[in-house]
Amino acid sequence: MTAKKTILVLDDDPSVRHMLQVLLEQDGHGVIAAGDVRSALAQCAVQLPDLMVVDLMLPIEDGEMFLREFHRRWRNVEVPVILLSASTARNEIARRLGVEATLSKPFFAEDVRELVTTLTRDRETVAAG
Repeated sequence: MTAKKTILVLDDDPSVRHMLQVLLEQDGHGVIAAGDVRSALAQCAVQLPDLMVVDLMLPIEDGEMFLREFHRRWRNVEVPVILLSASTARNEIARRLGVEATLSKPFFAEDVRELVTTLTRDRETVAAG
């Protein structure tokens, strides 16, 4: 059984953020919710997440900027990422950033659950191996 994780949800849309938080908490995960890059980075400074769900298109500073800054600050920390976006360029951007998974907006709750389970299970397998 996969141990429950702490998951950062970065999305500027309060309804998407809330829906993801409720969904992930129903599955027993702890959720750190942030609506902008600065808040997300501040939250990470308090507690590093086990997994991140990041919206690509954010006002002012975008998800790509967040991921670059996260990796600059925490160079030796590897955290799997699910990149959310309605952009057709999300897969190309994900490859460039080394992101493990993408989801198109709008998305289905079961797709989020499946990716979270897969990414956290893969991390546990690597850690145990």
